[in-house]
Amino acid sequence: MAQVKNGKTDTSDVTAQIEVIKSDIAALTALMGDMASQRAEGAKANAAGMADKVKQTAADQATLAQLRAQEMGASARTAAEDGYAKTEEAIRQQPAMAVGIAASVGFLIGLLATRRA
Repeated sequence: MAQVKNGKTDTSDVTAQIEVIKSDIAALTALMGDMASQRAEGAKANAAGMADKVKQTAADQATLAQLRAQEMGASARTAAEDGYAKTEEAIRQQPAMAVGIAASVGFLIGLLATRRA
């Protein structure tokens, strides 16, 4: 604190105190800057970690979707092959009925085609 000598304030004490306050403010400013930098780096690292997690999850989901599509494609192919085999067997067992059905379907398609034209 400033001391009074003979009713006057000692200016050297006031000047010294002002310099101490200036250095304290400078130290606090530097400390706050360091803290802000550390928090920014922490937030950046956290965001990068979350981005990596999202990227990995998306890659996992894409792989899973691809596997499911392959399974469904294989299942559809098997079903089509089974249907073809059953149809072929039915035609071999009853060829006259197969020819009759084919002729009927052809006749119906012909009727529908002539009505539209």
